[in-house]
Amino acid sequence: MNEEIWKKPKVCSEIGGEALLEGVMMRGNNMIAMSVRKASGEIYTDVKPCIPVTKKYKILGLPFIRGAVSLIDSMVVGVKALMESAELIEFEEEEESKFDIWVKKWLGEKYFNYMIYFSVVIALAIGIGLFMLLPNLIAGLFRFDKQTAGGALLANLIEGLIRIIIFISYVFLVSKNKEIKRVFQYHGAEHKTIYAYENEEELTLENVKKHTTLHPRCGTTFMFIVIIISIIVFSFTGWHNPLLNVVIRLALLPVIAGLSYEAFKLSAKSSSKFVRLISIPGLMLQKITTQEPDDSMLEVAIASLKAILQEAPKSEEETAVVSEGTV
Repeated sequence: MNEEIWKKPKVCSEIGGEALLEGVMMRGNNMIAMSVRKASGEIYTDVKPCIPVTKKYKILGLPFIRGAVSLIDSMVVGVKALMESAELIEFEEEEESKFDIWVKKWLGEKYFNYMIYFSVVIALAIGIGLFMLLPNLIAGLFRFDKQTAGGALLANLIEGLIRIIIFISYVFLVSKNKEIKRVFQYHGAEHKTIYAYENEEELTLENVKKHTTLHPRCGTTFMFIVIIISIIVFSFTGWHNPLLNVVIRLALLPVIAGLSYEAFKLSAKSSSKFVRLISIPGLMLQKITTQEPDDSMLEVAIASLKAILQEAPKSEEETAVVSEGTV
């Protein structure tokens, strides 16, 4: 594992990011910047205010509450940026169907906003169904006594193992898609650029290229932590009929998100060997979700980060707090 991953950064900012279609989004304390490489070769950059919900409402920023709230907030912001980046890329024009025309006419000017929230709901439904409920149903097919303490624990461990297998298989399969592979390259460019900033280096191609694509604050690592925490939490709930198992798992989702977020923050602060050990699976998974970018991709990531730094107040750039964001 690259030693750079474990070094304490010189600048610990709140800047995180996300790979887009032919672009990179960087999110600072109260701003968001999106840079996209258009078909003409031009880098389009847009900067706008974006205050996290956990900072707007103090109660939502409390420990163990902020995890679930931040997850939803990040998904909404991320999906919006992803859809905006798709609009900037010149795909082959397709004639709109009558249904599309009717939906736009029915929803009116707020069509785009409705589509964002609808996309988030669909993404959550697929994620819950594929990574939470399906593993439980498969684990239920194993024939042994699940009503005893040992049997219930074994069933939950099998469910967790199935969840991990499905998650890794899903990530591996989507990485084979040509467009997704480019997104993963932009993901690598985003990490490299943030490393250069955290090491107080000038944001140039030469400085950015030398850094690793793996980052301990990556959302991929966070998702792996969510899976591990879910295995631990569900192991204490026993094993019941399929319907009750589903209800329990859905009810505990906010708890799991809250615990995972706090564990993720703690891992960012700690340099202990134990934390390194439990961080390795998520970092290894990043070998799939981040790929080595080319120079043109690095230029886009640099443009996005520079835009955030130019808009950020000086106090934010110089702050020395452990980041709450994911990259």
